[in-house]
This record gives sequence, C-alpha cells and structure tokens, in this order.
Amino acid sequence: MSTSVVVVPGAPVLVPELSGGAAAESAEQVDAVVAMLRAAGSGVDSVLVWGADTAGRTIGDVSSSLARWGAAAPVGRPGAPEADHEEVPDAALIAWWLLDRAGIDLPRSFVAVTGAGRLPRCASPSTLVVVVADGPASLSPRAPVPEDPRGVALDADLTGWLRNGGPLPDPGEAVAQAVGWWSRPAWLELSGLVGERAAVESISWAPFGVGYHGARWSGDHE
Repeated sequence: MSTSVVVVPGAPVLVPELSGGAAAESAEQVDAVVAMLRAAGSGVDSVLVWGADTAGRTIGDVSSSLARWGAAAPVGRPGAPEADHEEVPDAALIAWWLLDRAGIDLPRSFVAVTGAGRLPRCASPSTLVVVVADGPASLSPRAPVPEDPRGVALDADLTGWLRNGGPLPDPGEAVAQAVGWWSRPAWLELSGLVGERAAVESISWAPFGVGYHGARWSGDHE
C-alpha cells in the first residue's frame, strides 16, 4: 500500500498577485507543479499537507487569504470555514493556493513539521500528501543568504535525488542553517515517506537564488 505524494515549493514570490512580474519567471514551472498535483489528486478523497511552522500548528479544512503578504487573494475550498490569515501557517497558505489552481476541491488539513520527531505515516492510498519544502537559499548573488558553494552543491544533489532516488542528501543541521536550507525537516519527513524511490516526475529551478522543486510519487490508486 502506498500513498500519492507531491513536493511543492513554498515561496510567496511565485504567486502573481503578490510579486507581479517576478512570478512570470516561474510561471511555466508553477504550471508543471500544478499539473503534478492534478495528476496525483485523481482518485483520492482528502489532502494532507506537511510544512514548516515554528508554532507547530495543525489546522483543518479552512479558507483564508494571502493578505499577510499584501494581497487579499482568497485561498481554500469554497464553503470551508474562514480563518484569519494570521491563524494559518505560511506553508499551508501556499499549498492551498496551489491546490486551488489544480482544481482539487477536497477536504484539506495541515500538520506542522518542526524537526522534533517523525510524523505519523499516512498509509491510506485515498489521501494525497503534499510536502511544502524548498532548497537552499544561497544559490546566487540574488539569494537571501550569501552565495555558498555548499548550498549550490546541495541543491544539485536534491535535484538528483528527486530524479534518481537513493538516500536523501543531508549535510546536517549546522550546514543546513548556514546555506539557508530551512526546509530540511520537511525533506527528512519526505524521505521517510517515499524512502529511496525516485519521483515519477520532477522539476527544479532557482530564479531568485533559492532552490524550488516539484516532484510526484504515485500511489496505489494511479
């Protein structure tokens, strides 16, 4: 028994309503990630999102908006209870936005990845698991963190891991912090879920010096 899994980027800059022309640099890649979600969402009856949240929050099927970043664009299923954007983790808001674009009108929930321990494994093939995770933020002079060859190498290794499988490349917590790989706990959870399987399809890009990745692993229903 296996579960459909999709990893998606969690950057607000990918949302046109938030970044205007900057989002155009990633429009084709975002469309590819949306297509992965759409393919993985066929035949499931719920969505579980994993992502970083320092507050360790768990939320259910709510609607909200992207007002936190300056645009009141709605996200979430029509008819879902409304929650103030301050109550919803960043990763959930971006995941909701991507799920909306994919037309996945299914009950959603979010569980925070804090690095404190492994999350319970979702074994049901009727649930789509979406993991919100980015690569290092030190890939170019445009990056939030000073350019670092260790970050460049790590992002290339993550790209290779998605395509080829095998053990997850992990330089450890100290290096992860130095190169801006703040999503490391989510990647560790992802590797615990998919093991050493290569993704069915994947895409990687870095327009702003941060590694963005999308990938899909198929489940029993596909």
